[in-house]
Amino acid sequence: MADLKLSEVDQLQTKEYWDKRYRKEENTTTFDWFKTFAELEPFFRKHIPWDQCANLKVVMLGCGNSTLSKDLYDAGLKNIANVDFSETCIEQMATLYCNEPEMTWQVMDVRDMSAIKDGIFDIAIDKGTLDALLSYSGSVWDIPEHIQESAWKYMDETNRILKPNGRMLYISYRQPHFARPIIDRPYWVVKRETLSDPGGSFDYFGYVLQK
Repeated sequence: MADLKLSEVDQLQTKEYWDKRYRKEENTTTFDWFKTFAELEPFFRKHIPWDQCANLKVVMLGCGNSTLSKDLYDAGLKNIANVDFSETCIEQMATLYCNEPEMTWQVMDVRDMSAIKDGIFDIAIDKGTLDALLSYSGSVWDIPEHIQESAWKYMDETNRILKPNGRMLYISYRQPHFARPIIDRPYWVVKRETLSDPGGSFDYFGYVLQK
């Protein structure tokens, strides 16, 4: 079990926390931490070649019980592989969306996706997964080394499963000066867009990590 002495923020990194959370929810429950598909659709349509969507292979990294995969599916991206390290979550989502056969659901830790072959996806999408892996109740200016290394493993694995010209789209609330030390890896070029939140208290960011 997750260490009960850890704060809830620290527990966001753990499988045990998420299994417990999903077990409390019904199989039909979905939840998005931030930004709806309607708000993100312009960003996705800008950075995903929609005219090729029938042939694109997409992986949703840390899918959780967000509706994002289903929203993208309904918008035309059919070949979506969903991975999450919570068995409870994957079982619930596979049941909920059993009528979308092109979507697959697999239990997998994004820091070790060895069950996936090299270079098979065109697009990888992360909406908050890296943010959860970096969650830490201490100072954001001093993230512990083991948390940084965990996040770098995730970046390395994502790079490995992407095709030579593939890209990762990362949606985050994390301020750029905190995100860049993690996502600036030697194998891709990083671009950032501000995803304004009208009426909100702060902006979100869309990162395009291009191989």
